[in-house]
Amino acid sequence: MKFPILILLLPLLGSHLTVNAQEKDPFSDSLHGNILVINSFDVATEKYRKNKKELFLELTDSLKQILYESTPAPGGKMIIIPALLKDTIALGSTIDSLLLQNDASRAIVIMRIDAFFNQTGVEVEKDEHGKSREAFYDLCANIKYRLYQARAIWSDSKITNCKFFTSRSVVSGLFAAGPDIVGKKKHVFKIVRENALEYLAKETPWK
Repeated sequence: MKFPILILLLPLLGSHLTVNAQEKDPFSDSLHGNILVINSFDVATEKYRKNKKELFLELTDSLKQILYESTPAPGGKMIIIPALLKDTIALGSTIDSLLLQNDASRAIVIMRIDAFFNQTGVEVEKDEHGKSREAFYDLCANIKYRLYQARAIWSDSKITNCKFFTSRSVVSGLFAAGPDIVGKKKHVFKIVRENALEYLAKETPWK
């Protein structure tokens, strides 16, 4: 009489095991198609003068918005996390929690932003009055992005893009200062936007 009872129980056990095997992974891309945009660049800790700090705070907010508007999120949506998440050893676990809370599969994190004028060369000309020097400057953006996925798996990308901006007469090419980055903020916002679009084109973080 024991065998029929065992035979009756086996289908029930098998059914229970099948349900467990088919449980969904909470990080499954099919369920979590959203993409987070996060800032981890703490401008306040940088040794910038006040108006340059204000510029870089604006740049950070602008970059988050550019990533938000320009990143496809197939099967989901883009979500900006407004709070600053500082780059500490807890960053990975914090982002993992945010992925779960926001039904997301990945996060684009801004790790650092730099924008600057780079002197690319100095031309020296001689005439009857002596020598004259002209320095040439590119406007550059250098941004470090980090793509986080579930379980604190991440990869870094550094994108640097430069564009000729201006030239000016200088006394000595060695110590020639470039234009004021704050005074050229309209152009700085533009090159940061181009940097973000280059990152998205190269890294395709939505795939």
